[in-house]
Amino acid sequence: MKKSDRILVKVIAVVVLALLFIWLIYKDETFFQLEQPEGAFMPAGDVKILLDELVQAGAKGIDISTLREYGDRYLTLEAEGISYDTYCLLLECLLGKEGQSEKNDRFRDDILYKKKYKGEFLLLKEDWYDSYDKLIAFFGLEDVIRVETVEILCGNSALEGEKRLEDGCLLGRDGSVYTYASDQFAGLSFTSLRAYVHGERLLTLLECLPDEGSLKNVWIMEAEDTRIRFFYEGYEVLGEVQAPLGTPEQTREQVADLFYQNGIISRAAVKAERISGKLLGMEQGQIELEGYGKISIKESCVGYQLYEKLQKTELTELSIGYDFSDFVLEDGEVCAFLIARKEKMETIRVAIKSDNFSSLYHDRLILKSQDNMTVYYGPYEERKQKEILGGEELVLERDSDYFSGDRVEVKPEINTGKIEVLSLGRSQGTPAYRGSFEIVKTEDGLALINEILLEEYLYSVVPSEMPASYPSEALKAQAICARTYGYRYLTQPGYGQLGAHVDDSVSYQVYNNIAENIASTKAVKETAGMLLLYEQEPVSTYYYSTSCGFGADAGVWNEEQKEKMPYLSSVHIGWQDEEGEEPVAAELSQEENFRAYISLVDENAYEKDEAWFRWQYQVTELDVSLFYQRLKERYAAGANKVLTFHGKGEPEENPEDFEAKEPEKFKNVYEIQCFRRKEGGVMDELLVKTDKGTYKVISEYNIRYVLNQGGEIIRQDGSGYESAALLPSAYLIIDVDKKDENVVGYSIFGGGYGHGVGMSQNGAKSMGLQGLSCEAILSFYYTDCEIDKIY
Repeated sequence: MKKSDRILVKVIAVVVLALLFIWLIYKDETFFQLEQPEGAFMPAGDVKILLDELVQAGAKGIDISTLREYGDRYLTLEAEGISYDTYCLLLECLLGKEGQSEKNDRFRDDILYKKKYKGEFLLLKEDWYDSYDKLIAFFGLEDVIRVETVEILCGNSALEGEKRLEDGCLLGRDGSVYTYASDQFAGLSFTSLRAYVHGERLLTLLECLPDEGSLKNVWIMEAEDTRIRFFYEGYEVLGEVQAPLGTPEQTREQVADLFYQNGIISRAAVKAERISGKLLGMEQGQIELEGYGKISIKESCVGYQLYEKLQKTELTELSIGYDFSDFVLEDGEVCAFLIARKEKMETIRVAIKSDNFSSLYHDRLILKSQDNMTVYYGPYEERKQKEILGGEELVLERDSDYFSGDRVEVKPEINTGKIEVLSLGRSQGTPAYRGSFEIVKTEDGLALINEILLEEYLYSVVPSEMPASYPSEALKAQAICARTYGYRYLTQPGYGQLGAHVDDSVSYQVYNNIAENIASTKAVKETAGMLLLYEQEPVSTYYYSTSCGFGADAGVWNEEQKEKMPYLSSVHIGWQDEEGEEPVAAELSQEENFRAYISLVDENAYEKDEAWFRWQYQVTELDVSLFYQRLKERYAAGANKVLTFHGKGEPEENPEDFEAKEPEKFKNVYEIQCFRRKEGGVMDELLVKTDKGTYKVISEYNIRYVLNQGGEIIRQDGSGYESAALLPSAYLIIDVDKKDENVVGYSIFGGGYGHGVGMSQNGAKSMGLQGLSCEAILSFYYTDCEIDKIY
């Protein structure tokens, strides 16, 4: 080779080696140029928390044992951070070794950061969290582990009072309680932050935000120069303030919006405007207050009970007809209410229905009193009044000038005065009412509300519900039941929008249908203020006319009622026999046992001599169209109480194969029979087989309604009684008459009058005649209850 060629080859080799050397330098900068990246290092303890959470959340394909081993070795709290080498080892646990999966290798390359780190370098937060976000998506856990903005109120160190958090918990702005994993959350208060969250568990802290947060309608308990104590979501909270929020007089015991930022309370907006008055009505979105009229309620409205124990409360705790509460206004709307005191509730507000108790509303009202009356009318801000002399009539119609503003009030000038309602008819004739009246004009007509002392209300309830000729102890038991029944509605009004607790019909308690009677009034006075309580709460004192010898529990309406009212049970309503034994209620749930019982005379029953103790009802010619119509009406009233069979075979073999479905119109009825009874024998399910399907009628009320075809009921004393809307009770047996396989009629033999729950009034009568006290009567019908005098 020529010398020139050798030189050329050497030059080319040098150039190639130089280029190769430059390429190697470019290809692997980590050996020559890389330095530790600047920034915040990722805490090793937080890495361990987030990796453990991947496992807990159900990530698939992870080498869990090796991951935990590396976690215990490298991810300690003492470590300054995690090295890049450790990071690569962790990826190997999560994704497997390189070369095992092409998919995993492609993903691994995306999060290796080879050009940024040497093996001993510490990983930055920003790179760890970038890779962790991608890992969450890779494992399909985006909906499980998320980055969220959370507003933190405080931890245990800022709480006073009885209600506390468990260790390792924080209180959120909305009242949520978060547990936390990373120690970086400890001590945080009054701040907004971004964090990884799994359910209600805060995993690691990303950053605290400078945003200002707020708390709406808190109750400020104390305010000082450097701190404030307030009540929020059931907690007593202490917070540092940036500057005094005002004088103690301006801020203490006030409702306010508080604003916070970077761990301190920055400012407060105190809502000092309060009003008070008798609460006349309450409906969705507004209240009606005497002296102010109707006022809107803000969606963010909060209530506080200030007496006894400070606590948050609901609108349902406001007392219609009373002025126990103050209302805090913001922009003319109620933003908070304060129940200031608990006092005796001695008045009740009764909506008086029209003739035959057919409607809540009246087209025309005519009032008269033997004493002078005063009418108050017009807008509250310019209220007018007019005196009506004794004996004069006050006529109120929809277009009357009296309805130029808010409610019309009519009050007698003497406390013992009565007002007659000449436009009404009751069993006693023209009724007269104690107390005062309010008349509310509505789209449906005039609503007439009688506000009266609870005791005076009972003067007209007891004789309307129980004959005054009954024994005094039975009347006293009835008075306590009626008082307890009415008292419950003082806190749970039936007509909150009108401002009435109850009406005067059988929907609640019949009131003033029968005139006051000295015996009934005496029973009320001798039991004044007495309520029947179960675990210190007024009970549901259901009562009815006559038993068949057994009562029922509240499960005749639904099983939830039974659980809520354990004091109502199915018992034998009678004496024990000479051997100290009595029939067992549970046995009468069997059809053959109940048939045997109802067909014989129970000589030990308290009411064996009452006319309604046994009765008969005959349908000689079944009106199929009426039968279908009544079935359809009960379906419309409650679809879950009239079910259609959709299974195969017989319903008796597949009792669960029923569904809520409107009955089809049928022409033929093939069978009507008892399908299920409850303890004591009351029929709970009736089976009806037709040419268009098989139906199950549920509950004693529906059964009594569907089986009633009108006509006469014959009581055991031979007297007849025209059937009304319902049969007397569901303590009955039924036998059908058939022609060509079709039911053409049926015979019913039954006992008792009413639903059978609670006190049998005729049973109480018999017990009273035998010398038992009202306390003994009530303890028999309402198990484990006690009588307490509340005023």
